[in-house]
Amino acid sequence: MWRMAALITCLLSIFNCTERTPAPVRSSTKEMGNGNRPLTKEKDMTSQRDASQRIEHAFSPQVAGGFYTANPTALAQEVAGFIRAAEEVPALVKQDLVGILSPHAGYRYSGRVAGYAYRAVQNKDYRTVIVMALSHRRAARRAAVLDRPAYDTPLGSLKVDRDLVKTLLTHASGMFDADEPMFEGEHSLEVQLPFIQVALPKAKIVPMIVAVHDDTAVAKIGQALFDVVGTRQDVLFVLSSDLSHFFPYDKAVALDTRTLGYLEKWQLKEWNLAAAKRSEGMCGHRPIQAFTAFFEQYETKKRHVTRLAYQNSGDTAGDKSSVVGYGALAFSLDQGLRTASSQKEDFGPYSAADRRQLMDLAKQAVAAAVQGSALSYDPPASSLLNDKGAAFVTLKKAGKLRGCIGHVIARVPLSKCVVDVARAAAIHDTRFNPVQPEELGDLDYEISVLTAPEPIAPEEVIVGRHGLIMTSGGRSGLLLPQVPIEWGWDREAFLAATCRKAGLSLDCWKDPSTKIEGFRAIVWGEEDLDE
Repeated sequence: MWRMAALITCLLSIFNCTERTPAPVRSSTKEMGNGNRPLTKEKDMTSQRDASQRIEHAFSPQVAGGFYTANPTALAQEVAGFIRAAEEVPALVKQDLVGILSPHAGYRYSGRVAGYAYRAVQNKDYRTVIVMALSHRRAARRAAVLDRPAYDTPLGSLKVDRDLVKTLLTHASGMFDADEPMFEGEHSLEVQLPFIQVALPKAKIVPMIVAVHDDTAVAKIGQALFDVVGTRQDVLFVLSSDLSHFFPYDKAVALDTRTLGYLEKWQLKEWNLAAAKRSEGMCGHRPIQAFTAFFEQYETKKRHVTRLAYQNSGDTAGDKSSVVGYGALAFSLDQGLRTASSQKEDFGPYSAADRRQLMDLAKQAVAAAVQGSALSYDPPASSLLNDKGAAFVTLKKAGKLRGCIGHVIARVPLSKCVVDVARAAAIHDTRFNPVQPEELGDLDYEISVLTAPEPIAPEEVIVGRHGLIMTSGGRSGLLLPQVPIEWGWDREAFLAATCRKAGLSLDCWKDPSTKIEGFRAIVWGEEDLDE
């Protein structure tokens, strides 16, 4: 599968949850509250991690040391202990588990219940986990997704499935938005991540916050998710929500039992009414509502909702006068309804060692160019990198294009081509001012190795597979394969945009005298350097 890289163009609450705002950090070591606030801030020990295991430009932890410990050793032990202590549900073993409901309070309060949710999926073969959470601070018109290489926790960098993020942004641009501020300071999503790292260490994530308060829009989000991943058995949904807030113990149990029961019986009308009530319902009502629209697309008789656990802060922390409820549910299907899986990233003949070496050369070339020095390097040992090749190097800063230059025709060894175009992207892309030394630490890099251009008929162009070169009357324009995916173009829009890039009329591709060539690109970024 050709990687849907984050490239725009290369050449060219109103909230249902009444959970209070986390209290200011105290210097005491005493834990606070009844699950609705973070634990006391402790010394951040994440700096003790091996920096080589971290991914550059990962999103920083927002609540480490508050809602859960920032000590990586203690955190791993605590999360593993919660999962180990949970009982397995035998009925789920032979089912296809599509999603889990897990609470998001401080681990002392809700960790036991979360352990049941993650015990049900531990070590299963999921490639991607879509984490659907809420915002305690903001409303939005679209579901927010995080377009970063990774999300950091004290346990390390958890990779983001950026291909799926890009697909969501382009498949239904009106439903999803790369709205990073939605994730700043928000705990409802982050508290799930250490559990994912322990239970599913090989999985990537799609961080998603659904703070949309329009029923029709929420339903469309669920439908869009089904269109994109509804057949994929390697995708798991994690739904982050607590239950009722601040009722006496017995009242809370009654409210929560009713709300969970509506989901178990799939009585969605009644569930929506109950869950939407502020203190009586579910603070993750909207994310779960979007998931129900997704899950309802499967055959009624073949889908199941199973309760895994229920407790409240009165059970876990002892004070029963005013409690917060926590539930764990499993949403599963009979086997055979989801049979597809994503294809492994296709890097062609380029091994992880090849990709790392070219990426290192690109970074060295940019640094040398910016600092005004020449780059001296030994030719790579790999004959593949010494063969003639054509490539583009793309530089981004904070997600925005910062420079991109490349060669279309292979005239020099691929390693030299990468060095040359990386240098040019940094200081010779006339669309931008030259990169400054203080920017070096803020750049994201992407390499696109091109196949040789070949004549192609308009009807043979496959969006997402082919890049295009349009030439007529001495003018020429090129667009990489990623570009139409980024913009959601169909074939004709892609052809017209390439004409426009060449400075020609939008329908120049229909003129028999116009030369149309297609090529393919093998693309990798800094998060794609492992096997």
